[in-house]
Amino acid sequence: MKIPYRLLLSALVAALALPLAVFAAKGDKKKNAPAATSFASVDKDGDGVLTQTEFIAAFKEKLGEDGAKSKFASLDKDADGKLSKEEFGTTGDEEPAKKKRKKKSQ
Repeated sequence: MKIPYRLLLSALVAALALPLAVFAAKGDKKKNAPAATSFASVDKDGDGVLTQTEFIAAFKEKLGEDGAKSKFASLDKDADGKLSKEEFGTTGDEEPAKKKRKKKSQ
């Protein structure tokens, strides 16, 4: 009788732990800011680049004004005062995402 009880208890623990792990993983993704926000939603004037003003307006609530300025500066790799889509898609510590290669058909 102990084996079914242990099996039931193990299944119950697993059923409770799995949703918590998934929830925690989703929370980690949100902390890695700006890439989670779409470029188009931040580009208010639709010119295809983000100015520092647009970036700060979008991330002031999450990062604070000083934090948003600092993040903008770290993302602006060419220091032109604007973020391209490529610059916006990177985090301050890593290289831009590599383009996927097309598979050659044989």
